[in-house]
Amino acid sequence: MQVLYTGMFLSLWFMSFIILKNNFRNEYSRWVSLLLFIAGFASFSVVVNLYILPDWRVAFPNHPWLLEAIRLFTIVTWGVEFHFFPYLFLMSAFIFASVTSKRVNCYLMAVLAVPILVYLYYIPSFYPVAKFGHPLFTWLAGMYFLSGTFLYGWSYLKEGNALKKKNSLRTNMLMCAVWYVYLSDYCGVDYFYIHQQGLDFSSNDMWKYNYLTVLWFVLFFLYFGLKHGILGIKLRIEKQKLDSSMKALTQGTLIVNHTIKNEVQKIHYLNGKIEKAIRLDQKEEALQGVSNILKVTEHILHMVDRMKDRSGEITVIDQSQRLRELLDICLANTAPFLLDKQIQLHTEYTVDPILLCDPSHVKETLNNLILNAIDAMEPGKGILEVMMTEWKGDLVIGVKDNGTGITKENASKVFDPFFTTKKGSMHYGLGLSYSYSVMQKHGGSLSVTGSELNKGTWMELRFPRKRVLVWGKETEIRQTGQVKGIHPPLS
Repeated sequence: MQVLYTGMFLSLWFMSFIILKNNFRNEYSRWVSLLLFIAGFASFSVVVNLYILPDWRVAFPNHPWLLEAIRLFTIVTWGVEFHFFPYLFLMSAFIFASVTSKRVNCYLMAVLAVPILVYLYYIPSFYPVAKFGHPLFTWLAGMYFLSGTFLYGWSYLKEGNALKKKNSLRTNMLMCAVWYVYLSDYCGVDYFYIHQQGLDFSSNDMWKYNYLTVLWFVLFFLYFGLKHGILGIKLRIEKQKLDSSMKALTQGTLIVNHTIKNEVQKIHYLNGKIEKAIRLDQKEEALQGVSNILKVTEHILHMVDRMKDRSGEITVIDQSQRLRELLDICLANTAPFLLDKQIQLHTEYTVDPILLCDPSHVKETLNNLILNAIDAMEPGKGILEVMMTEWKGDLVIGVKDNGTGITKENASKVFDPFFTTKKGSMHYGLGLSYSYSVMQKHGGSLSVTGSELNKGTWMELRFPRKRVLVWGKETEIRQTGQVKGIHPPLS
């Protein structure tokens, strides 16, 4: 039994370390990591009190203060696990379900701890003999577990993205293991004492088989975490694979080539317009075309200058930038393509933020998303939607089209370097992988929020709240007719 219980807390602490190390920036991962780390305290305390301290009392009879300090430490660790495990489970469920903002989560963190702290102040004894277990806390823990299970289940039901829904289902299946813990450690235990002679239990002995729950958790975690995704781990592994692939690119010119390819397409189109304007003796139109070509070449030169020599690494130089200006520039630059394919442009900005970012890389990222959307749509039938808003403290930019869409199989590959579904030698498969890396460098994210074959794709950029210097409110919303946020193609 000593080996089993030692394996329990070591396994839980190992999983906690893996989750925290691989996805530290993710708030949910931090809560789950803490949950698993605290969960290991009980088996750790059992091993120390049942197997280690009895031998040490014989081996070190002249050091009672050391033995008492170790016993006191096990009281604290087991007390923290027993009383705060339900709280951590419920808090992780709130974060996973994303039903509240970060500010509200801070309030919940304090409010949900209050009943437990009040209980700890009035009910259990801790020293010299610790007595844990009371019907009142069994009911309180049950409410926390029930609420957390409801939130996990609700997050699965409301999830619209097919890939995220599967991940949510696997996480729900894994988290259901807490109910055995509740039955064994809370309902199944009348009380347990930690005294100077060891441990005393009054229980139905279900707790002795908790190692089966941990074994289930470990096997489930390893299999699905590495193969499909669970608790945010697969997502992070994909990020690491992507980062590794990006660094393996031998020269930054691969990314620059992609930028040049996009801009040369614009130059080619503008050149045709200039020739037509010259033939028709439209001097102003021709001069405007030349001006646009100069802007395009300036962008190319700036991007070349920004990439590290002979490296695939992206460097970010933060500046304060009004994001609306970048969006307007990108839409203006792609106006010839919108006009050529007779694509309607819908925009809706509910905020007008000033962002701490790298304008060149962010502009190129927006440019990639917009051009991809345009490429995916049929002439005369396309509708491009661009929105900017605040969502749960983050700045969100959405780019939506009604084009060909992305299959479920390809949705998980679109950010891999050199992966492309476009035909032709001019498509390198670097645009989205580059854009993904840019967002990672900004502490944000780029994701396929939704896609359906022959119905379109919704891409989403998220910048963290800490990068927003000023939110601002957008007062000008373009519109045509009675439909909010719609206007004809730019010309």
